[in-house]
Amino acid sequence: MRLPITGERLTVLSPGPYVILLGAGVYEIHIEGELVVHRAIGSTSHRLAGESGPEDLSSAVDGVIVSATVESNGELRIDLDSGHRIVVEPDQYFEAWHVTDPGRYLVACMPGGELAVWPKDA
Repeated sequence: MRLPITGERLTVLSPGPYVILLGAGVYEIHIEGELVVHRAIGSTSHRLAGESGPEDLSSAVDGVIVSATVESNGELRIDLDSGHRIVVEPDQYFEAWHVTDPGRYLVACMPGGELAVWPKDA
């Protein structure tokens, strides 16, 4: 499934204690699971909400989204123009992530990877 955030600039809105909140135009990406950044060059980093890391999260995820997809198992993949790939895998026990245009659109990765989708035209 393709998400309608391609072409938007990805930014960190809040690295909060329980949720990492990213922005992509009018869309918000709420990450409650583990966020993994695969770099074009260099190491891979893992980040949980509320966890401090060796680097600033905003520099790792800053860029224009060139592809945003959800795999059949619920895995979220966002590719940036920097060459970095952001991945959030589903969690067995809780909602790992959701993408929303508040009041208009929502895709959520439910526990176990099942997707709940409320499209814009619903």
